[in-house]
Amino acid sequence: MGQFQWHNPVRTVFGIGALDRLPELVGRRRVLLVTFQSAHASGLLARIKSLLGERIVEVIDTVASRPELADIVPVHMRIWEERKAEVIVAVGGGSVIDFAKALCCQPESGHFLDLLTHATPVVRRLRVIAVPTTAGTGSEATPFSVLWDTRDQNQAKYTLNNSRLWPEAALIDPELAMSLPKVVMRNSALDTLSHALEAIWNVNASPMSDMLAVDAARTVLAKLPIAWRFQGNVKARVELARAAWQAGMCLSQTRTALAHAMSYPITLSKGIPHGLACSWSLPWVWRQATGNDPDRDRVLAQIFGPEEAEPIDRLEDFLHSLEVSTEPSFWGLTDGDMARMAIDYLAKTKGHNFISKGLRMP
Repeated sequence: MGQFQWHNPVRTVFGIGALDRLPELVGRRRVLLVTFQSAHASGLLARIKSLLGERIVEVIDTVASRPELADIVPVHMRIWEERKAEVIVAVGGGSVIDFAKALCCQPESGHFLDLLTHATPVVRRLRVIAVPTTAGTGSEATPFSVLWDTRDQNQAKYTLNNSRLWPEAALIDPELAMSLPKVVMRNSALDTLSHALEAIWNVNASPMSDMLAVDAARTVLAKLPIAWRFQGNVKARVELARAAWQAGMCLSQTRTALAHAMSYPITLSKGIPHGLACSWSLPWVWRQATGNDPDRDRVLAQIFGPEEAEPIDRLEDFLHSLEVSTEPSFWGLTDGDMARMAIDYLAKTKGHNFISKGLRMP
C-alpha cells in the first residue's frame, strides 16, 4: 500500500434534475443517441429529444440486456463509414453505456474485433456522455466495456479495456432510476456492493479506493433495505446512486476480482442477471479473502464495524433479507463447482487481482 495510482478523467454531474444539464454538456455537437427499447414507452426518449432537438442525428434504441458482439459489429462499421455524429449520448443501464463505449473508437484496421485483441491502435474517437438510468454498474465512471457473445455455440464474455473508453462526462440523475422494477433496482444495488467489496480484497487497492469502497458498501447495506421495502423513498435512491458511482470509481482503478469472475459462467449458462450473479457468492469469497492480508482485514472490518464478531454472517443475513440465496445448490452448483471456478480464475492473469492465491474449503 506504500505506492498507488489514481486516475479518473470523467467529469461528473450528480443530483435530482441533473438531466436538464444535458444540452450544456453536448454543446453544439451532433448526437448519436444510444438508449433502450422501453425508453420510448416510458417517455424518456421524448424528454431527451426535447432537450437536444435537432442535434440528434440518429437514435439506436435496440440495445439488449447484455451487449452482443453480433449487434455491435455491423453498427460500429456503419457509424464509422457514415460519420454523422460528433458525440454519443448513452441513456440507459450499464448495457447501454457499454454498447455506446464499444462504438466510440475506430481502430486503425477499421475492424471492430481488433479492439478486443489490442492488435491495432485507435485512430479516431467519438466522446461519450453517459446518463445512467440504473444505479449499480458504474460504467459511467470506467474505461471498460463488457460485451457478450451468447449466440455462438461457444458462448463468451469479453471486456474492452482502453483509455479511449473513458466517458467524457457522467450525468447522474437519480430520478431516472425511480421507475425501475423492484427486482432490477435490487440487482443493480447488489452490483454496487460487489464492486465495493471486490475493490477491498484486491491487490490494486489504494487509500482512495478503500475510502470510497467502504462508504459505498455501508451505504448499500443501510439504504437498499429501505428502498426494497419503500421503493419510492427518494433519499435512499439518491444515496444508492451515489454509492454506485463511488463503487464504479473504485472499479475503474482496481478492476474486479473473484466474485465477478465466478458470476460470468452463471450468467452465460443460466441467464442470471449480472448484479445478482456476482453478489450471492460474496460471503463465500469474503471467507476466502479473510486472513490473507491484515491490512485488507482491517478495511473489511470497517464495513460492519470492528465490534461485529461475525461480519460474514451479517452479510448473509442481509442478502437473505432481500430474497437472495447464498447457497451454491440454489444456483445449481456444488462446493466442487465453486472450487473449480475459483481455481480456474486464480490461474489466469486477472486472478492476480484477488488477495488470496489459494482456497479455503469447508
